Amino acid sequence: MTNLPATLSTLQQEITVLTEKLAPVSDDHVARSIRSLLAAGLSLPSGMTVEAAPEIYAFALAGVPAFGVQKATAGVIRGEYDINKGFVPKPPEFAAIARLETKNIRDDLVRLREKEATLAEAAKPREKTSEEQKERIRQLHAQFKAAHAESKVSERYNPVPAEMTDEQREYWAQIQAIRDAPTITEEQHALRRKIASSIASASSQDDNQEAAE
Repeated sequence: MTNLPATLSTLQQEITVLTEKLAPVSDDHVARSIRSLLAAGLSLPSGMTVEAAPEIYAFALAGVPAFGVQKATAGVIRGEYDINKGFVPKPPEFAAIARLETKNIRDDLVRLREKEATLAEAAKPREKTSEEQKERIRQLHAQFKAAHAESKVSERYNPVPAEMTDEQREYWAQIQAIRDAPTITEEQHALRRKIASSIASASSQDDNQEAAE
């Protein structure tokens, strides 16, 4: 994000506006709402007097956002709810309507706060890698390179011998059966020993395979 501080500032302003809308209603605000509803021609619920109504509704609406009470009052006067439109909603019903009017605001506030927390975390300065950590990384890298190079050298000068086929074993057995010359060199002796070892190893593998079968 190109301007993270500015974005965070805008988010905080939006959060402040929504938080203020969710401020709890006052008793005076409740009394004004009841007077507005009565002035619009609505009747109080049966058995409730005009004098007692503000206190009863204030108790039911305690903690409910003032914004929700204001919206609910306007909605009742305009007949927007599926209720008895000739009467002021009973206290529990009026409180439920007022809370419902603030649901979107609460949801938006949760979303904005989560976004703010994510951006604030992204804006935190990251801890720089210390010189000691850098040196440790360099050592590990050097060790890896050395081990890798040693492995390559080992594969080059100590190749894994290919498995001898039956045709190869028969061929070298025939070579081995040839009588030696009166004089042979040490290299020739070594070659014969290598051939004999390969033949014996191949035969041993065949025996083991047959035994396993």
